[in-house]
Amino acid sequence: MRSHAVGLLWLTLAIASGGCKESNPSPITGATSTSGAGSTSVTAGASAAAGVGPAAASGGSGGARSSDTAAGAGGMIASAGRTGGAGTGTPPTGAGAPAAAGGGGATAAVAGGGGATAVAGGGGATAAGASGGAAGASGATFPPAGDLAKNGPYTSMTVTMTGPGGTYTIYRPSELAPGGAKNPIVGWMSGGGSTPSQYTLLPHLATHGFVVVASNTAPSVGSEAKLGMEIIAGIEWVLAENAKAGSAYQDKLDSTKIASMGYSMGALATTMIGGDKRLTTTIHISGGNMVTERIKMLHAPAAFLCGASGVDIAGANCATDFDAATAPVFYGVFNGGDHLGVRTQPYADRIRLVVTGWLRWQLMHDTSLATMFVGDQCTVCKDSNWTVKQKNLM
Repeated sequence: MRSHAVGLLWLTLAIASGGCKESNPSPITGATSTSGAGSTSVTAGASAAAGVGPAAASGGSGGARSSDTAAGAGGMIASAGRTGGAGTGTPPTGAGAPAAAGGGGATAAVAGGGGATAVAGGGGATAAGASGGAAGASGATFPPAGDLAKNGPYTSMTVTMTGPGGTYTIYRPSELAPGGAKNPIVGWMSGGGSTPSQYTLLPHLATHGFVVVASNTAPSVGSEAKLGMEIIAGIEWVLAENAKAGSAYQDKLDSTKIASMGYSMGALATTMIGGDKRLTTTIHISGGNMVTERIKMLHAPAAFLCGASGVDIAGANCATDFDAATAPVFYGVFNGGDHLGVRTQPYADRIRLVVTGWLRWQLMHDTSLATMFVGDQCTVCKDSNWTVKQKNLM
């Protein structure tokens, strides 16, 4: 009962505060990016092949409450005969070291539960300097990134009415596999009552070379297990397209570098599939679990990005998720932001920068960005806009 009550409060807050629910949302056509890369929108079949992929099957146990169908640890079922490769690039794990106060702050951090806490002092904004080149699956590299909060070097294309049953939207670079560097895959699920077109983060990631597969479902409370299977279905569809002769995605995607990411209810859905061994990483935005034990299903490095407890309604549960997690975790609190931070400024830009950096590090082998997240002097640790905890990151 508690989980449904808290979940309903999340959904009510999202709809009342941000007008999350939208009838027949129009696809993003995209304003010209600040980096000079434009954005286009197409319907599936115009320049990207669409089709109904094989249905994803549910996996084994997932620790869901009795009213849910559990999306188990083995939930990602390969379609079109593909077994998929195991995700790689997981940083080694180890107990975190005690972190010193960042940015000149006077508060000392105390390590607990194998993790380290870094409290931002008087530091300035997170540095958005250039990253190193990022390696693709074929050994080709993506170019270094400049300001990660700004659009990257590629033009974003929005493909609507695609994926399984034509019920997904894909945000992708207009040019796939640039110079032979295969594009990583990101599965997305929105927050309660909202749809992908309401998140500027998604086309932004496309400008940095990621292919984002987003279900058009506007989530409802208590459906996180079903939503998790929708994330899987979208990923499986694009993997099948990657293997299909004549597809726009044929041999363009890196099937070994896959992330699942979501906001609020979408973050809970990501937790439900977090045990799948083909996921290289997961990102959970304002989505603390109401069943804490579920977080132990995560096996890959994860980023928890939430507002503070008492400000973001998910904040307290994000904190207990961090305490309970056994996988490597970066936990960043965007100071001052509430549950709608991912869609409101200035928090949306701050979240965008961190998400882009994390995905480049985890999915593109951009090791120059490890310093954003690891150690007591990590870049985000020293940013006064964030309060950071780390666990098992190296």
